[in-house]
Amino acid sequence: MKAQLSRCLRAPYATAWLSVAACVLAVAGCANPDFESKKPLILNPPPGEAPVSALDQYKIMAAQRVTEVNAKEITPGNPQPMLRSVVSLEYWVDRGGNVTSVVLYRSNGDREAERIAVASLRRASPLPAPSRALVDSSGRVRAVETWLFNNDGRFQLRSVAAPQIDGE
Repeated sequence: MKAQLSRCLRAPYATAWLSVAACVLAVAGCANPDFESKKPLILNPPPGEAPVSALDQYKIMAAQRVTEVNAKEITPGNPQPMLRSVVSLEYWVDRGGNVTSVVLYRSNGDREAERIAVASLRRASPLPAPSRALVDSSGRVRAVETWLFNNDGRFQLRSVAAPQIDGE
């Protein structure tokens, strides 16, 4: 009888430990790759270095298109050391390069910069057509791009931006 009672008293603790272990594993599986430390993009990697991914290459081509179409709004040279605003947009492009959806991904609350970023992306549509390998089962490719705004309201896109000026 004592052995049965002892087993019954331990059972709830075993269940609690299993619940805790399941929660830990579930949370560990929720890591967001967009918040991982990012290496700077290198447009012409030195020999022996790994090339950028296919998605990074596509983002560079898309950023070049946005830059061409919005040339008057692009910051010439290097962005200033303390940026006015940084706006990240998540966008989807169909097989033909048409921007099908745009969502504000991250911002510092500068509504004018957000408006300019969205408008510049939409103006540049259609972007270059993505490769078949990038297109998902819905027929689209998802990308996130960041607009770096100077005080004068002009910008560069992170994928093709020049290095920022030193703050000296």
